[in-house]
Amino acid sequence: MSDAGIHLFIGFKGVGVAEELKALIKEYQPAGVVLFKRNIESGKQLEELVLSAQAEALETLHRPLLFAVDQEGGSVQRLAEHFTPIPSARAMAEQGEESVARWAALCAADLRKIGVQINFAPVLDVVADAGSGHFMGSRTFGSTPEQVSQLGSVWIKTLQASGVSATAKHFPGLGRATLDPHHFAPVIGEARKEDFELDLIPFRAAVGAGVHAVMTSHAVYRAVDPALPATFSNEICRTHLRERMGFEGVLFADDLDMAAICENYSPEDSARLGLGCSIDFFLLCQRSENIEPMYRAISDQLKADARLESFHRESVTRIERLRAFHGRGRLDAS
Repeated sequence: MSDAGIHLFIGFKGVGVAEELKALIKEYQPAGVVLFKRNIESGKQLEELVLSAQAEALETLHRPLLFAVDQEGGSVQRLAEHFTPIPSARAMAEQGEESVARWAALCAADLRKIGVQINFAPVLDVVADAGSGHFMGSRTFGSTPEQVSQLGSVWIKTLQASGVSATAKHFPGLGRATLDPHHFAPVIGEARKEDFELDLIPFRAAVGAGVHAVMTSHAVYRAVDPALPATFSNEICRTHLRERMGFEGVLFADDLDMAAICENYSPEDSARLGLGCSIDFFLLCQRSENIEPMYRAISDQLKADARLESFHRESVTRIERLRAFHGRGRLDAS
């Protein structure tokens, strides 16, 4: 079942490899690891953790891991206590493009220092009224598609020029959602197709800026797909993102441990629908017990469905392009 793990990005408990991560690497052979505050005691400890995990992966898997973190700034930055604190996207936007570029460069320097290759940022959701208390309000670069496009592209280009992959999220936009998918299954039912197209503008700009990764939203967009959340929607992910926008990078499904998915879809459904609509990486960040069922479900679906096996091969090509950008990591440079 070794091919299944290449589609997994996992979270873990503890601040060292031996506590849980070593066993997860050996058992499920993930493509990558997501870091959270629970994994961080200090800058030095985090550097040692990443190096130790990479050594374990090279010995066990004969390939390096990809490390990712949510380092947006403001309320969402896992490294804030031990590295450069970053202002929120909204605060950066108030200072203009130079501020966004400066903070993106500082962020990239911190991530490169500890060996993290992927930042789950920028947020490209458009929240028309940031003062309304919307759950995404301070995390966005502006209240118009044009402003979010402009500043999001600056963040992407600066981060990637510094050697860290950016991730445009949450495709195709959470600005019109009234519920947080961490806790609920949001449905965007009143928006028209014209509204949907407006919300795509920042993501189209991100693709034009060469963004390496996109992350899906777990919301249902009834104007486009009345049944499935964006994470599992062929119309949204394959037709709009891949075919119409021409996105050739890697596509992350937002955390499957969120209530919007784990309370409504089985691992088998998630694997079948996700692989079918061109998801490359499934995030499983909060509950380690969910990793094995998803790993097995991906493997079973690849064996049972020749169509999904073909999609898997296409996905591996995209994953290898990302890995090639980052080389074999800091370990080989020593």
